[in-house]
Order: sequence, then structure tokens, then C-alpha cells
Amino acid sequence: MIAENTFQGPPVAEGSRRVGALFEPFSPSYADNPALAFYQAAHREAPVAYSEAFSAYLVVGHAEVTQVLREPVGFSSAHILDLPPDLPPEVIAELQRGIYQMPPALFNNDPPGHTRARALFSKAFTTARLASLEPTIALAAEALVRAMDPGGDPVDLMQALAFPLPLQIIAALVGIPLEDAPLLRACQDERFKLYEPALDTARKVEAARRFVAYERYLANLIERRRAEPADDLITALIGARVDGEAPLSVEEMISHIIILFFAGYETVASLIGSLVLRLLEAPALWDAIGSDAALLQAAMEETLRIDAPVQMEPRRATAPAVVGGVEIPSGATAFAFFGAANHDPAVFPDPQRFDVNRHVAGPRARHLGFGWGVHTCIGAALARIEVRCAVQALRAAFPGLRLAAARPSYAPSLFFRKPTAMPVTLGAA
Repeated sequence: MIAENTFQGPPVAEGSRRVGALFEPFSPSYADNPALAFYQAAHREAPVAYSEAFSAYLVVGHAEVTQVLREPVGFSSAHILDLPPDLPPEVIAELQRGIYQMPPALFNNDPPGHTRARALFSKAFTTARLASLEPTIALAAEALVRAMDPGGDPVDLMQALAFPLPLQIIAALVGIPLEDAPLLRACQDERFKLYEPALDTARKVEAARRFVAYERYLANLIERRRAEPADDLITALIGARVDGEAPLSVEEMISHIIILFFAGYETVASLIGSLVLRLLEAPALWDAIGSDAALLQAAMEETLRIDAPVQMEPRRATAPAVVGGVEIPSGATAFAFFGAANHDPAVFPDPQRFDVNRHVAGPRARHLGFGWGVHTCIGAALARIEVRCAVQALRAAFPGLRLAAARPSYAPSLFFRKPTAMPVTLGAA
């Protein structure tokens, strides 16, 4: 997701560099509270900072992030899935056994290619289709909750509900056999290991090997669908023809599948975890949502604001631009921080306070928890249904649910925000 820049050493104010140095996404203390570690200082001193460690402009102000997202050609997403340019040769050699750099798909694409891709997949996320899926999602959530043992040891909610539910749903939509989905999730997550600077070469080689095996699995699955079509997105990709163009290549289809599958479970699992954590930290809210669907919806939106599952996406400036009074040169990388924009005190007063009433404040208080503009999350409506069904099933079965330990930690990540684990005691069923 970070490609090599084409410009040489921009002149950047010292204050911007100092604030940029606070961006340490692989630090456990940063992961637990990025607002305290970085966002607050950035909003006070430099809504567009600069990180020497990542050779990137850090765009954190709400207005500034919105400006970047409003210009999808001027701030391109085409390189958003590019691998780091400094990978060891052994890792590159392993990756070249598969698809080294992902072809343009829904995520790593700009208009007009992105527009065509989004039109293709939007058919899977229509209001009518999602309404037909909701009973299935609710039943799946209830089954996962029933499998929890209230008389046993504390349950890790992330592994018992937050990940399995969206994994089931997106696997069915895409066309991945459910029994293979957990292993494929593990293989897919390996790609993000390649962005961790502290990870040794041997571990990165293993991550690359497992990811290439995942690509080969998908290539075989595509061929099976050619022979046996089904009502799923893989079959739709095989038959896709847009404006008389040639069929998608296998590599293009794999890129689409990887993006949809990952986005389909990662964001939802993170949001379920963070939302339940916020509710359990305010027991009166946990009690109240049992009979108040509107309150649960408001709590979900506030969690999307305060703990955005996707904290940041990189963009590449295709021409010089001025953002927040800072000149960003052509070819520079800009990190658009959804998480930081959601903590901008100019838009969200007292931004670290969890306030379920913020969503009534009007358009000016729009959070960026699902992005904004042409790259707004295409599955946002589905994600909201999945999260609502998960929390409602959990609250109905275990009204006495409580955290089993101190506040869970969050996983260090360049891009995402999710609890590493969430041990809970279920109470009486």
C-alpha cells in the first residue's frame, strides 16, 4: 500500500516534521490510543504533517482529508495496494511466483476504471438484496451466540463472533467455500505482514509464500466456477463485460476477489469488537440498547467515528496541490487519515468523548468511518446490518455480558484499528 515516491526531499516546516514523528503505528501505545499519541498534536499544530519515516504527508484535519478524497484523480488510489519498495530480494522472488503487484480493481483504481468496477459490484449491494440477506445474517449471528458456553471460561468475542459472522457472509457472497474461509483469512492477513518494518526476512518470506498459495487457490476456484457457475460474485466476474471490453483476466479477477473478501470481514469484525467494548464500558448503554434500536444505531455511528476500523488510506499526488496551506508535490504520497479527521475538534467538540448524540448534529458532523467520495465503502450498508444483528443477538442472549479483564489492547497496524482479543464473561443466559 506504499509505493516509492518519485519526488526528491520536499521542503517541510520543522513543526510539521516534529508532529509527523509522533506517527508510530507499530507502537503498542500508539495502537491503543492514536488520538492521544498523534491526532491531538496534529490538530493543534499541523493538520497536514510530514513523516520522514514513511516519506509521506499526513493529512489529518477533517476539511483537509475531505479535500483529498474529493479529488480522486489528483490524489490517486492506483498505488494503494503496491508493496513496499524496500522488500528483501528473497521476499520479492517468492511474491513473483504469484501476482507481484495487484492489477487495478475496486480499491486500487481511479475513475473511469473505478467507476466501471463499482458499477459491476453495486448489483450485489442493492437495498433489495441486502434486505433479503438480513434474516440469514440474523440467524447466523444467533447460532454463533448460542454456541457460547455461559458456564465456561471467558469467551474471546473477537474469535467467537466478531470474525466468524462477517466471514460467513462475505464467503457466501463471493463464492468461497465456508470450510476454507478461516484458512484463507489467515493467508490473506499475511500480506500485511510485509508492511511491518520490524519483521525479519525469514518471516516475510513465509508470509509471501502463504499469500501466493492463496492466490493459486483463487485461480483454481475461478476455473471451477467456469465449469460450474453459481449465484456468487466469482461467477459474476467471469461473465463481466463492461462497455464491450474484453473479459477480465484471471489476475484481475483475483485482485477483485482479494479486495472484496478482505474488506468484507475485516471492517465488520473491527467494528463489532470496538462497539461492544464501548457499550460494555458504559453499562447503562449496554442495558438500554436491548429495547432501543435507534440507540444501538447511534452507538454504532459514534463507534465508526471514534474508532474508525480503517484509520488511514494512502494516496499519490498526480499534480502539485495545496492542502491545509501545505504544498504537496506531484508524485508525493499523502496518507488520508479517516481516524484523525473523526477526532477533529473543529467538527467534533470534545472528540475523545463517546457521545451517541453526535449523529444528530447535521451534515457538518459527518464522520469518515466508511470513507467519503467515490471510494466510500461499497459494503457500508451490509456492514451496518451485520453489526446490528451481531450486537442484538449478543444482547438478547447475554444481558449480563461484562469484560473479563482490563481494557483490551488494539493491534498495531499501519492501516486498521481492531481489538487484538476481547475476553468477556457471559453472565446468565
